[in-house]
Amino acid sequence: MDIGALVLVGGKSRRMNGDNKAFLEFKNKSFIENITDQLTGFHNIYISVDNKNKYRNLNFTLIEDMYKDIGPIGGIHSALKLIDEKYIFVTACDMPKITKEFIYFLCGSITEDVQCIVTQDEKDRICPLGGIYSKDLIGEIENMIQEKDYKLLNLISRSKTKIIPLSETNFNKDILDNINDINDYDKLRNLDIDI
Repeated sequence: MDIGALVLVGGKSRRMNGDNKAFLEFKNKSFIENITDQLTGFHNIYISVDNKNKYRNLNFTLIEDMYKDIGPIGGIHSALKLIDEKYIFVTACDMPKITKEFIYFLCGSITEDVQCIVTQDEKDRICPLGGIYSKDLIGEIENMIQEKDYKLLNLISRSKTKIIPLSETNFNKDILDNINDINDYDKLRNLDIDI
């Protein structure tokens, strides 16, 4: 399958007292190490960054945002413009529970007529990260950037999207949890998670 993997690390980490979430520890590794360990099946792993200088020590291809400070949609846009692959699996650096099995499952759900694959939680909320996006979306994303509409949920609603309810899979419902702030991180460290 013609697909790469992208980890978004360009956030400001304001709710983490300024600590860079990519380098927080979980299971004796940084978040980004935990995530890239789950991406070893991909020929190419890309890291989406706001500034390459901050992440020079990462041994992956760095993609700097073409449009700064517009959130995940900017990282996805820059990656889709620059990569050779038709599709990209996108996760964020603050999603350390994601697994290789889940990623392979999503990749196996790609069909030619689909531009985007995302999941839905038990409360019917769409999870835009931990999803797959196609190069076919570049034009739509550029339209949205021109409109100053940076919401991934709006991109998903404007695309040929396959939505997979997590409840219809065998995966743990918290597999896509974001570690957004200090409280989330404290809970994560206090759990003996085995997923």
